[in-house]
Amino acid sequence: MNRLAAIARLQAVGRRDALLWPIVILAIAFVTNVVVFASITDQIKGEDPITGALASIYFTSLAFGAVAVTQHFPFALGLSVTRREFTAALGLFALAQTLLYSAVLVLLQTIENATDGWGLHLRFFGLGLFDDYSPPVQFVMYAVPLLLMTLIGTTLGALYIRWRTNGILTATAATILLLGAAAALLGYYNGWRAVGHWLTHTSPVALFAGWPLLLVLALAAGSFGALRRATP
Repeated sequence: MNRLAAIARLQAVGRRDALLWPIVILAIAFVTNVVVFASITDQIKGEDPITGALASIYFTSLAFGAVAVTQHFPFALGLSVTRREFTAALGLFALAQTLLYSAVLVLLQTIENATDGWGLHLRFFGLGLFDDYSPPVQFVMYAVPLLLMTLIGTTLGALYIRWRTNGILTATAATILLLGAAAALLGYYNGWRAVGHWLTHTSPVALFAGWPLLLVLALAAGSFGALRRATP
């Protein structure tokens, strides 16, 4: 465990900028949205606009998840770190990063609610769906999607390390084919209404934490499987 912690700290030192950039990009998106909506206050009076710019931290986490693998995996193997140790330490680092970001998001949502949307009725950190839940539950609803996006990034990085560009393109093509086939089957059997009913009658906790957690486990296993046989 001490060795895994040391490897995780090594990744933290190497990714100091990566830890800061998601927060920096989120801050830029927040300030931009506040300025824009402050300039059109009269036009949105009586509304509670949701910007959607919170997604910036999720996509940035995905990008840096991929970078963590492609940049640090060869370096770690050069230091006699085993593939199993690297994968476990990367998971430990990703979990710590997710917990940190989620705590920041819960805090900022609390401030947003207390200030009536930064004085503009603006929803940037809160999505409305989270308001009925306690901060610990909100924390989980932020954390699981964040961890999912990070693992999508690490999986893409693992595919690149294992099969290079062909791995990325094959995975992309397979995903498009599967989604297209699923959409076609739903349309053929008139299943879209059932999907809409399921989405509207499933609790936000299940949508944001429960089901994504299954994908987290699947991606963690997939990325580990790819890195086990990868050669830098």
